[in-house]
Amino acid sequence: MVLASLSLALPAAAQPTSSLVRISPWHLAPDVRGLDEDQATRVRELWTEFVAGAPAHSVCLLASPPKFVGRSDMAPRAAYAPASATLYVKPGDLDRLVVFHELAHHLDFACGAAEAIGDELRAAQGIAPGKPWWKDGSPTTWPAEYFANAVAISLGEHSRHDVSPATVEVVEEWLKATPTVRPILTVGEPGPDIPRVS
Repeated sequence: MVLASLSLALPAAAQPTSSLVRISPWHLAPDVRGLDEDQATRVRELWTEFVAGAPAHSVCLLASPPKFVGRSDMAPRAAYAPASATLYVKPGDLDRLVVFHELAHHLDFACGAAEAIGDELRAAQGIAPGKPWWKDGSPTTWPAEYFANAVAISLGEHSRHDVSPATVEVVEEWLKATPTVRPILTVGEPGPDIPRVS
């Protein structure tokens, strides 16, 4: 029993692991491809600033950082592909507003914004309650686009799109809300349906 307690007190890196178990830390920086070193540094700095601006979702973001891929052949300035969690940017065009807008799409898909505040955002923006969040009609009418613009505004940018102050308020509250974390097990307490051994 004492040996088990001591091994639990050791840092993860000091504990013995089998060849089948790997202890892997989160990637604090996203994977960046197709950008020179200065631009890659800029992207990583924007990522760090973005994560800090969404404290209620920093764990979610750090657990699943996006990939950044530089593509000079794109028509839009930047784009987000949710299926691969990839943010495409044009080399040399790493405007803070543009990158934050696309990172907001990643935040949405990775951390569940549509489920958490979708109805509230639609009401605040005056969008019909049944309007699909994504890919329905013109992109300028998608709730997901209003969300991404509101995130960028919340982080100090401005948008030419008509995002209502009420929408920005909904998003700001969600970004900064204290997450409700319930412990799975408490030290000294038995787990669910596990009898206490004395």
